Amino acid sequence: MVHAHDARHGSPLLLRPFAIALLLPLIVVLTVAILLGLLGIFVAWLTVVAVLITAVVASDLARRTMRHWARPPAALKRQAAGFPGR
Repeated sequence: MVHAHDARHGSPLLLRPFAIALLLPLIVVLTVAILLGLLGIFVAWLTVVAVLITAVVASDLARRTMRHWARPPAALKRQAAGFPGR
């Protein structure tokens, strides 16, 4: 049995255009906050990746430089004159 009162109000979860208009600023603020948070996380992730890549490149360059400095000059690599095996 349906009462006139129930038919007039409808479903309690039905959002009318006025209710959506009232909630719209809140929805926009939440959306902007979420997107800015995601952008911040992405920028922080890019910073971490850039630091890691920079560390790898700097380590490689330092290793190559140390190897270059540790190698004796070409003049010291020459064989001594004389008989082999002596």
